[in-house]
Amino acid sequence: MKLAFDTSVLVAGLHRAHPHHDRAVVWIDAVAEGRVSGLATWHALAELWSVLTRLPKPARASPEQALQVVRRVRSVYDVRPVDPAVYDEAMQRCTDRLLSSGVLFDALHLVAAEHAGADALVTFNGSDFLRLTVPSSPRIVIPPDPPEVTL
Repeated sequence: MKLAFDTSVLVAGLHRAHPHHDRAVVWIDAVAEGRVSGLATWHALAELWSVLTRLPKPARASPEQALQVVRRVRSVYDVRPVDPAVYDEAMQRCTDRLLSSGVLFDALHLVAAEHAGADALVTFNGSDFLRLTVPSSPRIVIPPDPPEVTL
């Protein structure tokens, strides 16, 4: 099973103080243990570094700490670049649906997951992604409470 990960789940699963940590870490662990294949884009890793370094204190990571987290993710996830075709398709999809601004970044994650053949995209922002799906999109999965890896 190939799972694409939105930044919302990566941040929650990799930061113990995050309110959704328990719900997310089981998914991160499933990748680390080889039970599922984890997929992320370089764009997601840049977002992960950005979020970790801008969290409110005392949860904020230093740039060096955030880089170490990103490198740990790289060691177990299939990290892919975002091709120009993905950017073009994501912008077109947003334009066609009259969506604007930051929704583009969700569209990039989703379209990249589609191009990579992901079976599901794991996110805490389900409604943001559902409005961007097409019939061939991976299933949108919100980590359940209580924590469990279920598809």
